[in-house]
Amino acid sequence: MFKHKLLAGFISLVMLVAMILPVYADEISDAQKALQEINQQKKQQQDNLNKASRAETTIMGQVQSIEKDVTKTQNEIYYLTDQVRYLQNTIAATEKEIVLQQKEMDKQTKFLSDRLVFIYEQGESSFLEVLLSANDIKDFLSRFDMLNSIVEQDRDLINTINSKKRELDMKKSDLEVHKRELQVAQESQEGKKQLLASQLNEKKVVLTDVQQEKEKLAQALEELEQASRQAEAMIRKLQSNSTGASIGTGSYTWPTPGYRNITSAYGMRFHPILKTNKLHTGVDIGAPSGVSIVAADGGTVIFSGWLGAYGQTIIIDHGAGMSTLYGHQSQLLVAEGKSVSKGATIGRVGSTGWSTGAHLHFEVRLNGSPVNPMAYI
Repeated sequence: MFKHKLLAGFISLVMLVAMILPVYADEISDAQKALQEINQQKKQQQDNLNKASRAETTIMGQVQSIEKDVTKTQNEIYYLTDQVRYLQNTIAATEKEIVLQQKEMDKQTKFLSDRLVFIYEQGESSFLEVLLSANDIKDFLSRFDMLNSIVEQDRDLINTINSKKRELDMKKSDLEVHKRELQVAQESQEGKKQLLASQLNEKKVVLTDVQQEKEKLAQALEELEQASRQAEAMIRKLQSNSTGASIGTGSYTWPTPGYRNITSAYGMRFHPILKTNKLHTGVDIGAPSGVSIVAADGGTVIFSGWLGAYGQTIIIDHGAGMSTLYGHQSQLLVAEGKSVSKGATIGRVGSTGWSTGAHLHFEVRLNGSPVNPMAYI
């Protein structure tokens, strides 16, 4: 009897467990799925964070961030410079107008003063004498009209002088306003120049630290070479769509008229810190910031923008596999797709990208690969 009860209890327990386990298993499965989704979301967020962090920690990433601030400040300086020039011209023109109006008003005032003195000295008797000396009524009326006309002229003269005085006072008031605006603009301009100097110094500190630390220098050089490879791939891809016909003359002009000092030549160079040879893919031409950069030959602009270590860059396709690259510009004056003629201004010398001083990095490329520019100029 006891065995039967025990067996019945065991069977009931087995049945109960069999009923509970599927439900519990489903709950575990759902929980595991939810956990997997959470982990995937966390991984995605971490990947995004790492990607953003890598962008911030790359040498050129830091430089580009500073460059954005520099460009913003430079644009503000350009605007303030135009404003200062406009106000200075306005002030000069207003001062000239004031001098001329003052002379004219002084002349009219003197004339009026002389008239008033004459009227005072002669008194009313002179007017009566003129009227009473008339020969007849017709002459009397004619003389009366003439005297009225003289009085009207005097009245108009007084009104004119008063009007000119009000106009002159307004111009003087405007002049004071323009002078205050000029002072504010000049002070703001000076502040922006100091900010720009601070930003450029920040960039110089970053690049100086790079040159002093082997690991960072190796990273920066890799980024520079990566930019060169990027330019090569870009040029080959874009040139593959062209007819291959020559666009330019085939004879290159110097890209910075009036400035021919080469501060760094093309070719392999032994790096004293890395103890290895590195290719300098172009020539560096020393020139002050803002100097005009011209197209070495006619062609089509296939790139105009930021290109890693090159900074603000323009690439021109000259056809027949030839192209030229102009790096580190402070201002880009032509857009992608624009046709340019030989010697046309395309930008301004600057120090954007991996550069601590104003210069133009100039390259000549054949089928995307850099060649010695001096062989083509």
